[in-house]
Amino acid sequence: MIFLFLFNKLKTVMKKRIKRLFSFRYYLEKLMEMRDRPDETAKGLALGVFIGFLPINGFQVLVAVSLAAIARVSKVAAAIGTHVTNPWTTIPILILDYYVGCLLLNRHACIPHLDFSSLSSILQSGKEILVPMFVGGVFLGAIFSVLSYFGIKKLLTKEVKAIKSFVGKIREGREVVKNDGRTY
Repeated sequence: MIFLFLFNKLKTVMKKRIKRLFSFRYYLEKLMEMRDRPDETAKGLALGVFIGFLPINGFQVLVAVSLAAIARVSKVAAAIGTHVTNPWTTIPILILDYYVGCLLLNRHACIPHLDFSSLSSILQSGKEILVPMFVGGVFLGAIFSVLSYFGIKKLLTKEVKAIKSFVGKIREGREVVKNDGRTY
């Protein structure tokens, strides 16, 4: 009986944690909590978003964090940025990468016939799919990384100004009233 109670309690707690981990708000809060400069965080996020659009699933976080370390931008923000592709968005993004790549390469978008008779024919079929995916991924990644850079930089700069204003008022000895009605 106690085992069943503990199991249900654990199940409820884990369900809440997993739901929170997959929410947009959770990642936005993590970006806001970072102590890096807004520019450094925004660059890291943009790098992660760019890598997130490339068809290298399974290696996106590793590649993004490695490149962030080389570029000296926020590694945590880069890892968060790769979550643009998650279990729900991976397939639609890869399909979009493929079709945009075919459009840019002026190719007819169709699934090539796979001939499993030899390794070279399998590799040739793979090239027909992967080349448009990479071209489309680079194109879409560039667009969305630029948008995410300016969007998150503006948001973080606004947050830093609000915090500096709050600290300045406290240092001056003025009363500060927060949204919840508390006075400092």
